[in-house]
Amino acid sequence: MPLLNFHLLNLKGNVQPHTFLSNLHEADPSTKVIVASKPRHFVVKATTQDASILNKPWDLMLLLQGPNASLPASLQKHVSSSYSLPVGIPSKLLASYPEKNARLIKEAPSAGLTGSLENPKMPDSSQKLELSPELLKFMEELMKEHDGPVTMLNLLKFKAGGKESYYQYGQHFIKVAGKRGGDAKIVGNVVSKDSDWNEISIVHYPSIKHFCDMLAGEDYQAINDEFRLPALEDTLLVCTTEFGVMGSKAKL
Repeated sequence: MPLLNFHLLNLKGNVQPHTFLSNLHEADPSTKVIVASKPRHFVVKATTQDASILNKPWDLMLLLQGPNASLPASLQKHVSSSYSLPVGIPSKLLASYPEKNARLIKEAPSAGLTGSLENPKMPDSSQKLELSPELLKFMEELMKEHDGPVTMLNLLKFKAGGKESYYQYGQHFIKVAGKRGGDAKIVGNVVSKDSDWNEISIVHYPSIKHFCDMLAGEDYQAINDEFRLPALEDTLLVCTTEFGVMGSKAKL
């Protein structure tokens, strides 16, 4: 199982993410960028695990494959703060990722909605992964500049015995998210003695509207209540937009 490195970065001053990425390639050609995206909105904030660090604005999310665990020294001077984790990704999943990602992006414009957003039930918060007024407002704002795919970052900490329940959630999620074009792109284990996080997942949706359509759906909330919420001690879920996504109106 190849070991990759996950990073959340705050960049100093006027350093732009796309410039940082270009400099990363020049400084360390041996490192392959698997995912590079711009964090946009906290859907669910961490409550116990590294909450004071994680629940802050970030400029860049990276998943990197290469021999070096740390970013090149020449780039670290441009980073004001960071959060990093080593992540084990199955070889088969990693090998098929470029083709799968390209297919999901290509199919995104034709993905359907279920109508769940027409009369949604909304609690005050999305902390239990439900549609909220705040999330709906974010959806409307993001759609004005970026109506293309979004990538959801999930960090997961399981309760004792919760991994089996989350596995059941994942099996149902395939169908529930799939009818809206959603699909897990990367799922891996956190490999660190210094962290209590168990897993990371990076999930594709054709747009933020498709994601919100899912949260507003009774089919999703049924599996959320039965399998997901009982499984988790803590989680972080952040909406991001990847750099270079085809068909996007956003200037990332």
